[in-house]
Parts: sequence; structure tokens; C-alpha cells
Amino acid sequence: MKTSTQVLKLLIDADTYLSGQEIAQKLNLSRTAVWKAINTLKEAGYQIEGKPRVGYRFNDNNKLSEAGIRKYLASDLDLDFEIYDTIDSTNTRCSQVASAQTITKPLVVIADTQSKGHGRYGRNFSSPKGSGIYLSILLVNTDPDFNPGLLTTAAAIAVTRTVEKLLHVDCKIKWVNDVLVDNKKITGILTEGVADLENQLLKNIIVGTGINYLTDPHTFPDDIKDRAGSLIEYVQKTGISRNQFIAQYLNEFFNLYPDYKKAGFMDEYRKHSNTIGKDVVINRSGQITTGHVATIDNEGRIVLSSGQIISSGEVTKIRGI
Repeated sequence: MKTSTQVLKLLIDADTYLSGQEIAQKLNLSRTAVWKAINTLKEAGYQIEGKPRVGYRFNDNNKLSEAGIRKYLASDLDLDFEIYDTIDSTNTRCSQVASAQTITKPLVVIADTQSKGHGRYGRNFSSPKGSGIYLSILLVNTDPDFNPGLLTTAAAIAVTRTVEKLLHVDCKIKWVNDVLVDNKKITGILTEGVADLENQLLKNIIVGTGINYLTDPHTFPDDIKDRAGSLIEYVQKTGISRNQFIAQYLNEFFNLYPDYKKAGFMDEYRKHSNTIGKDVVINRSGQITTGHVATIDNEGRIVLSSGQIISSGEVTKIRGI
């Protein structure tokens, strides 16, 4: 581990001032090495506050860091991390890793910005620097009956729980996985599979999550600005950093993931649904279906009052809100 990384972790865990001498003793370093590490961290964008005769303290200024995330992560979660200032796409990076090697535990790829972020149907996902949460989880899959729709639904609940617990604002979910705050979409979730061509099985699953966290709503592209929202108002009120939010989301996701196929969260999903009891228009790859949503079943499928069951597609219109 780099000296600067060791110093950063120590300061984050301490959550108070540590003198240069204390840091040096705890890490078996010279005072000069500590000073150099502090300067390296400052140059990298970390906010390290220094007071003469008092010491140094870490301030979470929303710069992404593994140590900052692990501070709030459940101690029993065994995860690997890759964190980038910029990347084409966190989902793409997960796909590259899955194709090049065999992983034995989940990998979490996070970026401060994406140049080619994408959502469902290949749509561009706007990923402005320093304000959003762009995260993908690469999972090992051993289940021949993997249910992508239900796992995506579980991820939506993980986001919803995190927003409500940390930011104290109510969420709604538009089928399948659009998390809404103040009737605007703040989250996109994309689940993809990586196939083992030799065995013709899905060997890995990628769950990508993009959240408009501190995003200025005025910066949204014209084609989405009327329906896209941001959590910035609630983040500024609570002061919850991206690192803390990411950690809580991972805690919630991995609490749900082992038993997601039992659908124990579906009552919670239905409670948050803005789709049940409404007249909707559903687009399934160009095939348009209209009807009244009676419920969403434990497979995460829409059940229309006509009895028709729809497992995939996109709700393009909701009437009766």
C-alpha cells in the first residue's frame, strides 16, 4: 500500500486531528515521509486540514476514495474496488475484467465521470464530473436460472432504502427500475450479463447504477431536463458525502442479493410503485401495449387488469397520477 494511501486511511478512520508525530508512529514512518504524503494527497484533491501544533484532519469533500467508502461499509463485505477519475463506462470496464480474468469476489468499479455512460437500450447517460455516482458491480454467477429482472428490481429497492435512510426523502419507483424523487428520475439501473461461450452460461452479472447526486438540474441535456431530477437539494441539507452514500448502497444491495430470488422485498417495491393502479402505455421493442396495472407480481412483472402479464419493456406513459 502506498504511503499516501496509508496516511489517508488513517486520517479517515480517525475522524479527528492527528499530529504528524502520531501518524509517523502509527505507520512507522519518518516525519518527512508523512509531510510528503500529506502534500501528495492535497495535490490529488483530498481536503486535508492542517493546524499548527494540533495536526491534520481529513474532510470529506466528496472526492471518491476506497478508504472513504470502506469507513461506512459493513465489516463482513469482502469486495474489491477500482476507482477512476474518468472512464468510458463502468459497465464496460466490468465487462472487460470479466472477459480477461476469473474473479472470485465482487468487484465494484466507480468513476467520477464517464465519457460513454449508457443506460437501457443503449441510451446515453449524462455523467458530469464531480457530482454524480457512477458505479457498477461485477458479480460471479453460478445460478443457471438467474433472474435479471428481479435483481434489477432489488437494486432499485437498495437505492430507495439508501435515499430514504440517509437523505430523509420519499422515493417512488416507476416500473421496472426508475427511482423517482419529486416525480423526477434520479437513478438509472442497467443489468447486463457476460457469457461463457464454452459452457453457454452467464458467468458474470454486471449491475450498473447511475445517480444524479449533486448534479445541477440546469445542466441536464434538453432531451431529458423535463423528466430528470437530482438529489442535490437533499444532499446539501444532510451533508452526506458520495463515499458514505455509495457504502450504504452497497450495504443495502448485498443485504438483498443473496436471497433476491425469494422476492422478500416485493411488498416494499409495490408500496413504492407509482405504476400500480394506473393506466399505462408500455413499449416492448416497438410493440405497444396499453392497460390498467392491477399489481406487480413477485417476479417483478406487471399484471394488467385484463390478466396479461408483462415481464419486460418500458412504461412510456402513466395516466391517473
